[in-house]
Amino acid sequence: MLAVAVASAATMPSGAPERTDPPTTRPSVVRSAITTPSVCASAPVAPFADRARVAAVHRDAVDCLWHLGVIDGRPGGDGRVTFDPAATTTRGQFAAMLHRLLVATGHAEQFTEVRQPRYLDVPEGHRFDRAVHALAAAGIVAGLDDVSFDPAAPVRRDQAASLVLRAAGWSIGQQLAPAGGPYFADVRGGTHRAAVDAGFELGLITGDRRPCTPVGGGLGGVFAPLDGLQRQHAAALLMRVMPATDAIAAGGPDLEQPDPSCPPPVWEPDLEAAVAYASTRPGRTRIAALGTDGEVVGYRSAETVPAASVIKAMFLVAYLNHASVRDRPLTRDDLDLLEPMIQRSTNEPATRIADLVGPYAMRQLAEDAGLRDFAYTRPWGLSRISARDQVRFLLEVEQYVPTRHRDTALRLLREVVPEQRWGLQAVDGSWTAHLKGGWGSGTGAVNHQVVMLRHADGTRVALAVLVTDSGSHAQGSTTLDGVVRRVLADLPAW
Repeated sequence: MLAVAVASAATMPSGAPERTDPPTTRPSVVRSAITTPSVCASAPVAPFADRARVAAVHRDAVDCLWHLGVIDGRPGGDGRVTFDPAATTTRGQFAAMLHRLLVATGHAEQFTEVRQPRYLDVPEGHRFDRAVHALAAAGIVAGLDDVSFDPAAPVRRDQAASLVLRAAGWSIGQQLAPAGGPYFADVRGGTHRAAVDAGFELGLITGDRRPCTPVGGGLGGVFAPLDGLQRQHAAALLMRVMPATDAIAAGGPDLEQPDPSCPPPVWEPDLEAAVAYASTRPGRTRIAALGTDGEVVGYRSAETVPAASVIKAMFLVAYLNHASVRDRPLTRDDLDLLEPMIQRSTNEPATRIADLVGPYAMRQLAEDAGLRDFAYTRPWGLSRISARDQVRFLLEVEQYVPTRHRDTALRLLREVVPEQRWGLQAVDGSWTAHLKGGWGSGTGAVNHQVVMLRHADGTRVALAVLVTDSGSHAQGSTTLDGVVRRVLADLPAW
């Protein structure tokens, strides 16, 4: 059955690499299938004028969810109601469908409260008000920040996987985690990997190609995690939740996994070589790295140090979220502020942004991103950061940025000047680096770099190296370069 996530502690020898997130126990798994729920065995044909446009494999799901009152159609001027199966599902629509499904399957009494205060863009009386705020109070959905949900934005395929896994776990009182994986070539790391892998094991999702199907000369299924979720796909996903949760509550279904003769693609950071090298260098080094298995490993990764210019990546996000910026196109004045701060690490724009956003916005961003060790202060370069926090923050940094500004944020972090890119010269060209470094006053007191590497197939890995007290900037830069090279030494091209 699915592994139930259990928090535990691991004691590491002094000075040894540590695993910052203890791995979940993973039992063996076998192949099985999820069938149409019994409650829909005799569901009538949905009366949508465009039902014939629904892919044949999804028609039963559309009929089932219409029968249960989970989905509805769109009335047209001619009096006909259509489903529009290929249209992209929005965040608000998916929340409404998920809420109706949970109510229809007997969980209405578990929704005892709604989120307060409400999201400003889903006010009281909004058509998604009840669904969004009930699910938010239950911990199933979350907003972009404390005040906005963005109900009209498309829901991504990986986000939908996380939402249904949370809903399934909430409905039966268990925290669900995958027994194996990763199964998909384009979901090897990141926030939603565990949900996608668990969804595959449960039979909730299959991806565009099954795992172990040849993909671009390699092996592994393709899930297209960042694509939007079509309405017919949303119906199929939600229909499969019912038998899956029933089976888990009854002791767990047998799980799917790819042919064991086809191992999942995995890359693990070479932390031991990096730690051995760092031990020969002056100063003190902290490392956190996230490989394709989605787990962070580290060395002194919870120690805090002065942030120096690494904090400018957080300033970038805070600025793009500011009330005066988030809902409008960026101007040349905005870019004249942001480009030098990120690309060349100029300090004056960072100070202007710090004055604009204020300490509350920085602390709120840290809370939203789950940063455990961050402490903000002025001068901003003396704020405290840890390697384990920064590696997770940069891994999917754009998720903290308003949708309209995400491409700009990634572009700026991609265009850091060559002389501020330590240890990345040997990385294969199929990976794109998004990064921010920091070196304080250039005395060797601080030499940092945090980098997210994104492969052409969507895979992400990340690394944070924080070095202090090297004696000189040259010594610190050499240490930084050598550690990064060693951690990434075996990063493949795929």
